[in-house]
Amino acid sequence: MNPLRTLIAAGAMAAAIVASPFAAAHASLKSANPEAGATLAAAPKEIVLTFNEKIEEAFSTITLTDSQGKPVATDKAKVDATNPAILRLAAPALAAGSYSVAWAVAGHDGHRRKGEFKFTVK
Repeated sequence: MNPLRTLIAAGAMAAAIVASPFAAAHASLKSANPEAGATLAAAPKEIVLTFNEKIEEAFSTITLTDSQGKPVATDKAKVDATNPAILRLAAPALAAGSYSVAWAVAGHDGHRRKGEFKFTVK
């Protein structure tokens, strides 16, 4: 192999190694309020999800369902104006019971991620 090809191959490998963590990065949930599995004395006024990167509002949702799996009527979730890594959903007055939060978001790379957790209101 001639020296120029060796240099080009080494440069390409170095670039791939440096770029690989960014290629594998997707929006992932860092924290939730209420927390997964929480039992609350009072119903939350909003659901707040914080991700590890900016998310795209047009492709990001939060769905709230009751213990029977029926959707709870809410407005559309909105990305926080001051921190685009936070997704907020105003919650209506919730009765005592168990609730599920299902979320789906798209990060800056366009890949969708989703998840679900439950919380309980006493």
